[in-house]
Amino acid sequence: MDDWQKDAIIYQIFPERFNIGMAQDVFKKREKGHYRLPEQRVRAWNERPHASHDGGHQYDFWGGDLRGIIEKLDYIKDLGVNTIYMTPVFWGHTNHKYDTLDYFTIDPDFGTEEDMKDLLKLAHAKGLRVILDGVFNHAGMAGKWFNGLSIFDYLGAFQGNSEKESFFVRANGQYRGWMDSRNLLELNLENPELAEIIYKSEESVMKHWLRLGIDGWRLDVAYDIGPEILSQMSESVKSVNPQACIIGEIWNYPKGWREKAKLDGLMNYYYRSLIWDSLRGSLKGETAAMILGDCINDCGLDYMSRSWNILSSHDVPRLKNEFSSFDEIKAALVMQYTLPGIPIIYYGEEIEMDGGHDPENRSPMEWEKVSNPPRTYHLYRKLNEIRKSKNALRRGEFAVLRAGDPSLITFKRHTESIDELIVSVINTTERNVGTRIYLQEGFLMNGTVMRDMLTGKTFSTSFGSLEANMKPGEALILEPVIDRNINRYSPYKRI
Repeated sequence: MDDWQKDAIIYQIFPERFNIGMAQDVFKKREKGHYRLPEQRVRAWNERPHASHDGGHQYDFWGGDLRGIIEKLDYIKDLGVNTIYMTPVFWGHTNHKYDTLDYFTIDPDFGTEEDMKDLLKLAHAKGLRVILDGVFNHAGMAGKWFNGLSIFDYLGAFQGNSEKESFFVRANGQYRGWMDSRNLLELNLENPELAEIIYKSEESVMKHWLRLGIDGWRLDVAYDIGPEILSQMSESVKSVNPQACIIGEIWNYPKGWREKAKLDGLMNYYYRSLIWDSLRGSLKGETAAMILGDCINDCGLDYMSRSWNILSSHDVPRLKNEFSSFDEIKAALVMQYTLPGIPIIYYGEEIEMDGGHDPENRSPMEWEKVSNPPRTYHLYRKLNEIRKSKNALRRGEFAVLRAGDPSLITFKRHTESIDELIVSVINTTERNVGTRIYLQEGFLMNGTVMRDMLTGKTFSTSFGSLEANMKPGEALILEPVIDRNINRYSPYKRI
């Protein structure tokens, strides 16, 4: 298995809200024939989305598209990421596109297959990989198989086509919707013909887009698809490109999904829960670190290193809405970047966008902030530089450390080289903490200075431990300062 996944830093894009290409706006696009399906309406870029009682906000469009993403590839690369994950880009009725109408067609409001080819070609030329969202547990009731709005000029399941009826799950005479949604009809993935279309045949959906050049799939609600079918999907993906990634949206404890579903990793909401609980004071730092360590040991370091460390997304509130201060956000990011796993940045977090629950967390990108970016932008860039520079953060071992004060979260990432040692220390309290941290490193020479890679702040070590004096909410990424200059004495001269 290629290790590019362990080197990944992911930028998540909600295409409809990221950027409109070719100097257009949504009103010009509508004049050209876009956004003409039933209920669809357009909004100005500076408007903010708000929830509606009847779900009508799902049909509000701001105009983002693939050309808009292409025009911002340099911005994405300059942030320091190397992988793009896009929520669904296939033809859908809603703005989120999780109600697929046709898996082989790029949504016309986003562009064309040629636009997708251009995006892949230009992204790859800049060293950026591209992962698509696969929504295969359910499809839109307006889609080509059900045709619930009679958009297509043939008979679907809604019109009584028995072949297409078998593509969907029926219970008590009704078509079953995911989470009881009338729009998201669950697919009968046990149907052999449907399985061939989605993932088995050489012309299947999953293989088609892999051959077009995508670098992997993120599988929506993978927990609903189940381990057996997921393992078949995984085998199908690897048969086309053994290096392609396949990641499952699984909100559970991570154990078992690699072995039974053959997924490379999952979206690690379990980490997110522990980070939240520790920073909000409901979980002591030492206890949080122990639970994290137990999870990594239980599920396997390699598997956790390929999973996505997620803090925010289109499904949960933004960081600015979850935390009350920059220091809390910084502490969460330090854990996201230094725990085993792949950090994922939800678009706009770097410029401190706010937004609560769906759809408030899906506001249009505030590009006006980019010319004078806030400190969170610079923090992300620094964290991306640190991750790229330290192999231990991508492939290193993980160990929980002990401190004299149990309120701290303390752990290390390490390889066989002492130069690669990274120690993370997070003060989750609202008080100053002065204590010792026991590093358990035999080749960390007595008296070595440890330096915070974010601020340059230094700490002294002696006899295998570090003396830490930390401010409330402070978070550190420490590395040893090692001097092997032959013109000066160094205890590392033969290490």
